[in-house]
Amino acid sequence: MARRQQEISEETRRRLVEAAFELVADGGAAAMSIQAVANGSGISRGSVAWHFGSKDGLLVAVVEEAFRRGTEFLEARLAEGPPGAAALTAANFALMSRPEARIYATLLLDAVSRESAVGRAYAGQYVALRRMYADYLREVTPSVTDGLDPDAVAVAMLGTSLGINLQHRLDPAAVDRAEAVRAVETIYSRALPTAPGGAAPRG
Repeated sequence: MARRQQEISEETRRRLVEAAFELVADGGAAAMSIQAVANGSGISRGSVAWHFGSKDGLLVAVVEEAFRRGTEFLEARLAEGPPGAAALTAANFALMSRPEARIYATLLLDAVSRESAVGRAYAGQYVALRRMYADYLREVTPSVTDGLDPDAVAVAMLGTSLGINLQHRLDPAAVDRAEAVRAVETIYSRALPTAPGGAAPRG
């Protein structure tokens, strides 16, 4: 009986996070009202407070879920082919078309504009993702062209990715996200070396 109750509780929590995830991906934190989450999940408003304590508690769960999905996607893509900086470039920009990347963009301004649990969670998850990029570059590419530090390359790559999504949100009619991704992917692929036997730069 206790195990069944735990399963129901976990399923309720999953449905609430999924409903919130979709709302935030489409419209940011402002679109994620408790009522909208309740409507989207088919679960009562009181369950949000029970599982997460507050709207910010639910937003923290959304942040953690978005970065978890993004990391899993990157790991799967990087495992598919030969290692190299070009492989990380391709995986990074493939991630930009996914719902979790929209979460990164929609919550970024909220995360940096006020001191909150959401901002702290976002910063912690972002740092972990950036370190993953830098560690991968160190492992597969001992020296980056022109003596660039892998940590700096990771900052630039993630910053470019976020910037594209932010510009698209500000001016969706004029900013072709897919075309911008193709342009930047080509630039990175040409600029970064590959590991011996790794994927050749494209473009």
